[in-house]
Amino acid sequence: MSINERVRALCQKTKQLLLNLNIFPSVPPTTDEHQLRNQRISTRLFIFTLIVSLSILLLYISLINITQTVDVKAPSIKQYEQLYNSYSQTLACECTQISIHYEKFIQIRYTLHEICHSDFITQDWIEYLSTSHGNYTVYTTDFRWSGKLAFQAMSAFCTLVNQTILNRLIQFNSNQYVSAFVTPSDVFKLQTDAFISQFKSTTAYGFLLSLAMIRNTTQSNSLFSGMLTNYYLSESLGAMFRIPVSYGDCMCSSSGTCIMQSPIYQLVSGTTASADLLFSVPGLYTGCYIIESLLQSDLQCFYSQTCINQLQSYFQVSSLMNVTALDTSLSNQFLENSTIGDILDQLMVEEWINSSMYENYYDECKPSDCSYTVTSKNSAIYIITTVIGLVGGLITVLKLMVPYLVKFIMFCIKKCKQRSTTIIPIDQS
Repeated sequence: MSINERVRALCQKTKQLLLNLNIFPSVPPTTDEHQLRNQRISTRLFIFTLIVSLSILLLYISLINITQTVDVKAPSIKQYEQLYNSYSQTLACECTQISIHYEKFIQIRYTLHEICHSDFITQDWIEYLSTSHGNYTVYTTDFRWSGKLAFQAMSAFCTLVNQTILNRLIQFNSNQYVSAFVTPSDVFKLQTDAFISQFKSTTAYGFLLSLAMIRNTTQSNSLFSGMLTNYYLSESLGAMFRIPVSYGDCMCSSSGTCIMQSPIYQLVSGTTASADLLFSVPGLYTGCYIIESLLQSDLQCFYSQTCINQLQSYFQVSSLMNVTALDTSLSNQFLENSTIGDILDQLMVEEWINSSMYENYYDECKPSDCSYTVTSKNSAIYIITTVIGLVGGLITVLKLMVPYLVKFIMFCIKKCKQRSTTIIPIDQS
């Protein structure tokens, strides 16, 4: 036989085998052609249903998305950042310590205005000013008398501001940051920046509120200045009267903020100084109250070595004190003509140096584990094992159902044929 004939014979044999395939033989085997036909139909329906069912099942398992939860034990901060970059929506890392003091991860440092680090608030400079008029008696408005008071007040402001900030920092550092889960670094940065900003504003507000209360109380009650710069006492007929001091056209009885530019008068031997004006200190004022005049003053003269030297030229001292002018290049926050009031509004802080250390926070939080969910398609191994696991049950179910289904269908077909062949008699009359 030729190869074509052999192939043709093989195909014919295979076709015959498939036509006669029967996986539902009766026990004992039957020779009834009707039953054999039903069994062959059941076999073909079983195979078709099995193939379709497996195809649908395979397609479904291949296309569905599955969600898996992945746990990572005690991840390092580098691992956490990698996980957050990839699974930010579902990542959750529970902290082992949920409350952490601010001082563990926030540092706030500051630099006060240059005046607070200068020679001008030292005790040496203040004592130097106290002796600057020698044995002469000078007016209370003269810089050689009022200057020491102004710089004493300036020194007090520097000390008070510094102590206020330190006290507030102690309170701030004792606050606790509470988080049950690790806070992402970007959110953490926004939160700590808000904490620091609030600290600055509340510290400044509290200090300025206290200062304003003291100033208002002093002015509204017309309290005597310690150095009698707003009122002086006069006796008449055994009674004491207070006489308001005037500064220019402003009288201390009408306003506690009256000021005049701090002068230096010609010294004359005797008990008083003459009123001959020699020099007016640029930017510096004297008035009813040392504090009020200082707040309206600026430091422009003390940024100039020439101005300082000129001031000292009017001092009655045996030797001049070597003091260095303030350096404008050291200040980015304030100008030479910024008033002391403006400087105090910023708590005399030249620069805030803030830092929030996310690594320290993470180390304190110390997450025990992180979990996140991922969505993916089933793997080929999973699909194969799932189909293999289901195919046995599917075959069993189909073997039970298909024969009865075929019998039912054949029964229905038989009934339909019987009805169609029934002859209905016609009544003839």
